Amino acid sequence: MMRRFLNLLATPILLLPAAIVLALMVVIPLAVLIWFSFAPDGAGAPLSLDSYQRMIDSPLYARLAIKTLWTAGLAALITAAIAWCPAWALSRLPGRTRNLILLAVIIPYLTSYLLLIYSIFVVLGPGSPIMALLRLVGLASPGASILYSQPATIVMLVYENLPLMIFVLFSGMQRIDGNLLAAAGSLGAGRLRRMTHIVFPMAAPALVSALVMVFVPMGGAFVESQILGGPHGLLLGNIIADQMTRADDPSFGSALSILLLLGMLIITGLVSAVRPVAQWVKGLTHA
Repeated sequence: MMRRFLNLLATPILLLPAAIVLALMVVIPLAVLIWFSFAPDGAGAPLSLDSYQRMIDSPLYARLAIKTLWTAGLAALITAAIAWCPAWALSRLPGRTRNLILLAVIIPYLTSYLLLIYSIFVVLGPGSPIMALLRLVGLASPGASILYSQPATIVMLVYENLPLMIFVLFSGMQRIDGNLLAAAGSLGAGRLRRMTHIVFPMAAPALVSALVMVFVPMGGAFVESQILGGPHGLLLGNIIADQMTRADDPSFGSALSILLLLGMLIITGLVSAVRPVAQWVKGLTHA
């Protein structure tokens, strides 16, 4: 009887540390953020909807929220498109070679993001090899640069999150049995057909997870757009940061944060809803 009782307590006890961390790092800060959004006059003042009314009265913030979510979504899709082939190639490599390449992939992800931003700043500058190549093929005029624009911000977001995308895709692709591909090849299926009819359906759940994992930090990015985006690359995160610091208006900054959070939750919810479908398609492929 005592043993059964201890077994029943085992799961809650093991989950307790994670629950405490989740409460301290997510639940309590989110509750404080929501409370601040209803307290424009600070602690002790009556709660009001002034910050939300101010946000609704100006269409600028809704446009910035849409622009931010669009930028994050586009950057996530570009990251997935770039990461797909490297992740697949890594999943087919032998162990030692694969581990060495994975180590090389993870190094940029462990590097300070400010260092990465300034490295991209140099790479996209007027005197960079990339701009020289674009001028050579006639796609850029002399002295032109894509710095201080939305494309520069997207390039940085892609570069910053590419290792994570590769790792998540790789984790899903390495479980694909090579015998399935060999059998399909022996039946006359070419590489493209095997990729579209076997690899993609079986790796689709990992792709959905990877898109969500990179979309969330991309949606909240603001340092990248502040340094590389210029006036035309402004995102909602920049406005939130300004309200929290220079404008000293945490209530309005909190309301804008709630707006951005709701938008991200809606999009990630829609993307996550695709996951059961992807799992079903994967099951059909196995069958």
